[in-house]
Amino acid sequence: MSQEIYHPGLRGVIAGETEICRLEDGIQYRGYCLHDLAEGATFLEVAYLLLFDELPSEEQYADFLSILTEEQKLPSIIEEVFERIPVHVPPLEVLRTGVGLLSHLDPQSSENLMLAGHDQTIRLLARLPLVIGAWHRLRLGLPVLAAKQELSYIGNMYYLLTGSVPNALFERALEVAFITCAEHEFNPSTYVARIVGSTRSNQYGPILAAMDAFIGTSHGGGDDHPLDVLDEVGCPENAQAWVEGLSPETPIPGFGHPVYKDCDPRAMILETECERLASACQRMDMETLADSIEQAVWNVRKTPPNIDWPLCRLLSYLGVERDLFRSLFAAARIAGWSAHAVEQCETNEVIRPRARYRGAEDCHFEPLRHRSE
Repeated sequence: MSQEIYHPGLRGVIAGETEICRLEDGIQYRGYCLHDLAEGATFLEVAYLLLFDELPSEEQYADFLSILTEEQKLPSIIEEVFERIPVHVPPLEVLRTGVGLLSHLDPQSSENLMLAGHDQTIRLLARLPLVIGAWHRLRLGLPVLAAKQELSYIGNMYYLLTGSVPNALFERALEVAFITCAEHEFNPSTYVARIVGSTRSNQYGPILAAMDAFIGTSHGGGDDHPLDVLDEVGCPENAQAWVEGLSPETPIPGFGHPVYKDCDPRAMILETECERLASACQRMDMETLADSIEQAVWNVRKTPPNIDWPLCRLLSYLGVERDLFRSLFAAARIAGWSAHAVEQCETNEVIRPRARYRGAEDCHFEPLRHRSE
């Protein structure tokens, strides 16, 4: 057999085709500029676009909302199980447990992606805010809340966590955050979703597999550690010296991305929301500090901020607990994971790569009784 070219980590390898997300020359979801979607769409419009390949009409959107509202109920077993989970378990891992439980209760759990994938995704989207809110409030000893019919999807996400109805500024900022987090082509968790989707599982299989990949500490998205950088630097005057004092090999949380060398478009979108929130929350000091660190990192390393740099500040301004950041990121990304799983399933091609073997060869076998230590 001929020796094929080996690409560690599949960096730079075109491992498939997609119509869902484009990263070249700015991010596009199904051909729509992410900046335009963040400015004018709701998260549910974007989720519909990712799943159904078009933005919904008013009638389609009303039907979509009606189905989601009907499914916005949390099975009692979720709360019963959550009450038995130790409070130190990270919310993202509890969310995975909740999704697994919902898979057992789904009325179409035995049907594959081609038959029930989108229906299962819609039910998951409806219940994820309830699942995240239930765990957060139970661990704090607070009563679990039901969704309010009069609130939007994102409004309920905020309400189910905090018990407060968000003002228009807070709701829009969280909406934009969910839109920017919803999809990002072939990142590790998404590719895992495609692998599982290629086997014609139900929709819960790809999502649970993607969540397991997302839980890994080397997977970016929703990282709260950039807040530690802000705390450690302390004031703008310290930024340059702090960056220069780091070893060149030391990663800086919130900076760098394998795809973007000059600018992460998602970070640019969220920076605008951060400025609006910081002004309203009397936290422009944090934005000034963040700007000085960005400039220092660029001066020293020529490394741009990634989505986590502004996202952690945005969620902090909204009063979200730090350990919930990744759960909220995953809740948004489920729309993208689901779309990719279905797209791969539709190709009717099971993903099955080859490996380059580098172990021992032609070893002589001896029966157990003849082997010595």
